[in-house]
Amino acid sequence: MNKHREIYSRTESGAVQLAAGVDRWHLYDDYVHLAPQDTTGGLRRFDAQLMPFVDHPAQQALLIIDMQNDFLSPGGWTDASGLDYRKCRSALPGVIRALEVARQRQMWVIWVYWHNRPDLRNLGAPTLYSFKHKPSQKGIGEMLEHGPVLTEGSWGARMADELLPLMRPEDVCVEKVRMNGFFGTHLEQVLRTQGIETLLFAGVNIDQCVTSTMEEAYFRDYNTVLIEDACATSSPDYCQQAVVFNARNCWGFSLTTEQLAAATPFTGPEAAGEQSAEATEDRPGK
Repeated sequence: MNKHREIYSRTESGAVQLAAGVDRWHLYDDYVHLAPQDTTGGLRRFDAQLMPFVDHPAQQALLIIDMQNDFLSPGGWTDASGLDYRKCRSALPGVIRALEVARQRQMWVIWVYWHNRPDLRNLGAPTLYSFKHKPSQKGIGEMLEHGPVLTEGSWGARMADELLPLMRPEDVCVEKVRMNGFFGTHLEQVLRTQGIETLLFAGVNIDQCVTSTMEEAYFRDYNTVLIEDACATSSPDYCQQAVVFNARNCWGFSLTTEQLAAATPFTGPEAAGEQSAEATEDRPGK
């Protein structure tokens, strides 16, 4: 049997193989190699938690979730709901730093955001109730000072002013109608067709739309990385702490924007990828 089809087999460099085929990882005592089949060079080591990992920026994308006026700006939905919108704004510096790194490394940048129909026909009762627990509470699509909440074309659905100049025509925009950025969107098609395997998550609210999208990515076998200081929430602090814990211990990895920027060229075992014939034998089966 091709050795790359043997789960938990030992590699020539002493790693334990996780999974089988082209999407395998190699687990070492002190790091995880997410792209051992890569032979192009350009691998980097990221000092993440729970374990450092090795990956190639060419297979990474930065997902920026819900950095919209209704969450981040005075007079927006979070503010009108009596929550502290300034806590959401605390993600802005980290998102901007993460964007700078993504641009430098020519990574895909994907903006994922709420974009509801004015007639709300895309939303069922459970989703509407999530944001309107009392008749007096303003829900999605209802009118605030600046317009309807999270509705296509509205001020509230627009990206925060600090981010608008940083968006580029070549970026991917994914309009969603649930917390989960995969549900009913073209996000999956973009990731698969562009060969993206690793998703770096930033945005708000970390305990709702960020975490539900990150979990779904994990369920779909993407490599998931939470950028801790590029995320925020108006929820109590323990909500963010729980997401960070699970990102590290269940779904993948977490790091800071400083650690993202400081990723170093990888020079350890498999730095040039697996050169044997088996390395490409299973590629067509992806």
